Amino acid sequence: MTLYSSLYSALRSGWPGGPTLRSRQKELEKSQWWPPDQLAVWQFERLKKLVTYAYENVPYYNQIYRKLDIHPQDLHTMKDFESLPFLTREEINQHLQELLTSEAGYKVIPGSTGGSTGMPMRFYTENAFGYWDAALELRGRGWYGVGEADKLAYVWGLKHDFTPIGWGARLKARLLRERFLNAFHMTGETMQIFAEMLVKWQPAMFRAYASALGQFASYVKAHEIGGIRPKLIETTAEKVSQPQRELLEEVFQCKVADWYSAREMGTIAYQCPSGGLHVSETRYLEVVANDNVVAPGEMGEVAITSLHQYGMPFIRYKIGDMAILDDQPCSCGRGLPVLREVVGRLHDFLVATDGHFVHGAFFTHTFKNYPEIAKYQVYQPDRKHLEVRLVLNGTNNPAWFEEVHREVQKIFGKDMQISLIAVDNIPLTPAGKHRFIISDVKPDFV
Repeated sequence: MTLYSSLYSALRSGWPGGPTLRSRQKELEKSQWWPPDQLAVWQFERLKKLVTYAYENVPYYNQIYRKLDIHPQDLHTMKDFESLPFLTREEINQHLQELLTSEAGYKVIPGSTGGSTGMPMRFYTENAFGYWDAALELRGRGWYGVGEADKLAYVWGLKHDFTPIGWGARLKARLLRERFLNAFHMTGETMQIFAEMLVKWQPAMFRAYASALGQFASYVKAHEIGGIRPKLIETTAEKVSQPQRELLEEVFQCKVADWYSAREMGTIAYQCPSGGLHVSETRYLEVVANDNVVAPGEMGEVAITSLHQYGMPFIRYKIGDMAILDDQPCSCGRGLPVLREVVGRLHDFLVATDGHFVHGAFFTHTFKNYPEIAKYQVYQPDRKHLEVRLVLNGTNNPAWFEEVHREVQKIFGKDMQISLIAVDNIPLTPAGKHRFIISDVKPDFV
C-alpha cells in the first residue's frame, strides 16, 4: 500500500459511512473462505429473514404470497424457497410503489437502469446496499493488489457516472485520483493524449467497457506506445470476448477480471486471479430454465435474491441474463460459488431456423479470421431473418461477402434469410456500449 493510499484509508474511516464500510470489508474477508456448506447455512438464514420481512412489510410480496398460500414459516429447506414466485422487470415497472417497504422512516434512494440492452426500469436501494457493494468491489480489486485510492483510469460512456455533484463528491473524486477517456469521443487525437498521460501517470487499474478499451488497446499497439502497465483491467457492462481478453492482456501486460454487476444489484460476481468468477455471498444466485432450477453445468436464466436490500427487496429477481454455474470449485480455495460463464443477455441470443440457439460468440470466433472486418453487429427480428452489419477495413469484395455469407448460412440453416450490409459506423448505445448481438427472438428453453 502506498503512503497516499494509507492516508486515504485513514481519512476514509472518518468519512460518513466509513466505519460501516470497514466493518463490511472485514466480514467479507472472512466469509470468502467459508466452506460451501457453511455459506449455504448462512445464506438460507438470511433468505428466511428477508422473506419474512417482505411478507410483513412489503405490500407486493404480502399480496402475492397470500394469494399463493405461502407463509415464511413454511420455509424449511432450499426447495421450499425455490417454490416462491419470480420477480421480473415488467412486474417492477408495474408495481414499483407496492414493492417498497411500508416500515415508517425507512429511507430509500431512487435509481434506474438505462434500458439500452433491454427494458428500462426504475428501482430503489438504500445505504446498506451501497456499503456492501463498495466492500465487494474493493475486495475483488484487492485480489489483484489494487488498493483503495490507487490510481484508476476509466474508459467509460455515461457522463453522469463520472461527473461528481456537490462539494463532497468533487472532493472525493480528487482524492480518489481518477482519469477518464470518454467512450463516446474516442478519436485518434483523444486516444493519443490519453495514452501519453497514462504513460506518465501510471494507473493501478483500468475500469472499462471491453469494446471501448479494446479500441484503445488497438490504437496503443498500432502506434507502439509502451509503458502503460496497470495491475488490473476490470471489465463490466459487456461480455469480454476471448480475442478482446488476449489483446488487452498482451498490450497492458496484466490480468483482465470480469466484474459481473448491474445497477439494481451492484456487484454480483467478481473474477479472481485464478480465473473463477465468484458469486458474491450477499447474492443468492439461481440458474433456471422453464422456471425450474437447473443443475450446475446447465445453462439457464439468472435469478438473484439480494440478501441486504430491504427497502425494496429483490427476491428471485430475473435479471435478464443467461449463465452457467460451475460444478467445480475454483483452485483459489474460496468457498464462493463459481459461474462458469455469463453467456449473455436474453436479447443477445440468436435462434436458427430449426429452433436451436446460436451463441453470439460464433461471430466473434468466425470473424476473427477475417481481418477485413473492423466491427460488426448482428440483428435478428424473427426466426427467418438475420441482418449482419459490417464496418470494413476498406474492402467490400463481392466474392469475400459470399464466403462470409456461406459461413453464417451453415450455422443458421438454408431457410434463414441472411443480409450482409456494409456500414460506415455502428452507433454505441446511449450508455456508451457496443452491442454485438441484438435479438427479438427468445430461445425455446427460457
